[in-house]
Amino acid sequence: MGKAGQPPTVLVVEPRAEDLERTRLLLGEAGFRVVPLTRFDAAMPLFEVIRPDAVLLAAQAPDYSAVQVARRLRQMSRGTVPMLYLVDSHDMDAYRFCLEKGQCVDIVSRGGSGAELAMKLHAQLKLKHAVLRAAAGEESGTALALHDPVTGLYNRPFLLALIGQEVRRAERYGGTFSLVAAEVGGYGPFRKEFGRGMAERLLVYSAVVLGQTVREADAVARVADSQFALLLPGTPAESVPEVLSRVSARFEAARFQVEGRVVRTTLELGAVSFPDAVGTPTQLLAAALQELRRTREFRRTVGGPTRLSV
Repeated sequence: MGKAGQPPTVLVVEPRAEDLERTRLLLGEAGFRVVPLTRFDAAMPLFEVIRPDAVLLAAQAPDYSAVQVARRLRQMSRGTVPMLYLVDSHDMDAYRFCLEKGQCVDIVSRGGSGAELAMKLHAQLKLKHAVLRAAAGEESGTALALHDPVTGLYNRPFLLALIGQEVRRAERYGGTFSLVAAEVGGYGPFRKEFGRGMAERLLVYSAVVLGQTVREADAVARVADSQFALLLPGTPAESVPEVLSRVSARFEAARFQVEGRVVRTTLELGAVSFPDAVGTPTQLLAAALQELRRTREFRRTVGGPTRLSV
């Protein structure tokens, strides 16, 4: 539900009148209230007036106005309003552009099924509302400690609560989600050489890189000393390799400076997807970490040990 118990309001910005009407009908059938718009220059004034629960932006060449509008709307809403790009399924250039330049906003196929679109919107709204409820203390009567004190990311207990909610949602309404485990390679030797303070700076740096890489609908948490986890609502198993590739590429391009030297951070990754993997939230997180360890052992076998390079 949206504000005051009403159906969620979705602002749809789509220059193609025929596609706009189709999307409006699909979302209307799925229980959303739709505010249609054909002009990107009118999106921000209308956004301020209606304060929608979510936004859909059609992204296409040559100007990709959707990306510029998404940037402004995220600033205006301070990242609290979920957004999606609508991209033609055959337009790989637009898909790559949104993936690389799109402010980590998720992508859905334009002209795809209404079920896929509704599922992604519901997943983003559910996660947003779960965070707000937990922060307000509605889950237990007292405000939950949500964040890791070192990195500012969500902590392990809160991530497990979010996973539990995703399991219940997927079991009740169908759909899927994925869980990615990540570990900074060579963290132990790095901490031994440079000390705790510098090691914590590396963790903060890694947390920032992760936060800049994932979608706004995803939840990122620190779950152990040098381990992180990413909850990806609405992401099936077949989409996970692309996510892992994007995260790995971002870390390969990242640089962390220590004592005047540039350190290349490496990241080990593993993932599981529901319903291929089932169990309690703790079991699902353990399964993702197990996949991470398997990947690490395989890489050590074929390419030598994982470490931070200076």
